[in-house]
Amino acid sequence: MKGQAVMKCTEIIAQDHAVLRRGLDILERMVHVMEKGERIEIFDIRTVLKFLRLFGDTYHQSMEEKVLYPVLLNASTQKDVIHHLLREHGEERDLVTAIEDALNPKHGIGFVTSSRQLIQLLRSHLDMEDAVFQDIADRLLSKEEDEVIASEFTTHQAYSDTYSTFARLERKYAPRPRETFLELDRRAHA
Repeated sequence: MKGQAVMKCTEIIAQDHAVLRRGLDILERMVHVMEKGERIEIFDIRTVLKFLRLFGDTYHQSMEEKVLYPVLLNASTQKDVIHHLLREHGEERDLVTAIEDALNPKHGIGFVTSSRQLIQLLRSHLDMEDAVFQDIADRLLSKEEDEVIASEFTTHQAYSDTYSTFARLERKYAPRPRETFLELDRRAHA
């Protein structure tokens, strides 16, 4: 691909994090709507949960765990921070499961509580990863290591069918979307 700028792995991860934050914005808005006593569609919640499972876990966290974290653990002296981030991935999965479980008996309190915990944990986690990855990657990854990690992320990027519904959810639950997925996709493949 001559002439095409190669993205650093931290840039790809930051883009993924921006997409995940947008999903959290929608989930948070759903919680607000529900707390005001208004109804939210179960289908909409399931769509956000599907997005968090497919994009957030199956693709993004999986790639971090299989490709990025092992390299960082090898290169960094900050192993405790990386192990902490890995533990949080498990906590995030558990919270998504708790939200799904709250939907089956339509347990609104469980949905709100688990959603709030997930939103807080995942936002904090993404912020920590942004800071840690940037610092460690800039200092410790060779250009070749960075390119391998970036290539793995790009090769395995999962653009699930939930994207087509995501814009609808942003319009419905989030007052002003920052960027559409189509724009993110165009920018990622430019």
